[in-house]
Amino acid sequence: MRSKAIRRLPVVEGNRPVGILSIGDLAIEREETSALADISAAKPNQ
Repeated sequence: MRSKAIRRLPVVEGNRPVGILSIGDLAIEREETSALADISAAKPNQ
């Protein structure tokens, strides 16, 4: 994804779109302590 500058991928089931996978989602799953994971997992102030 990085080498092609792709930030999001569609998730499909059959021919039906069911979601979006972002590079931030991958960062959270792969390396929870990375800066991108911290930013992606941040919750807005309420």
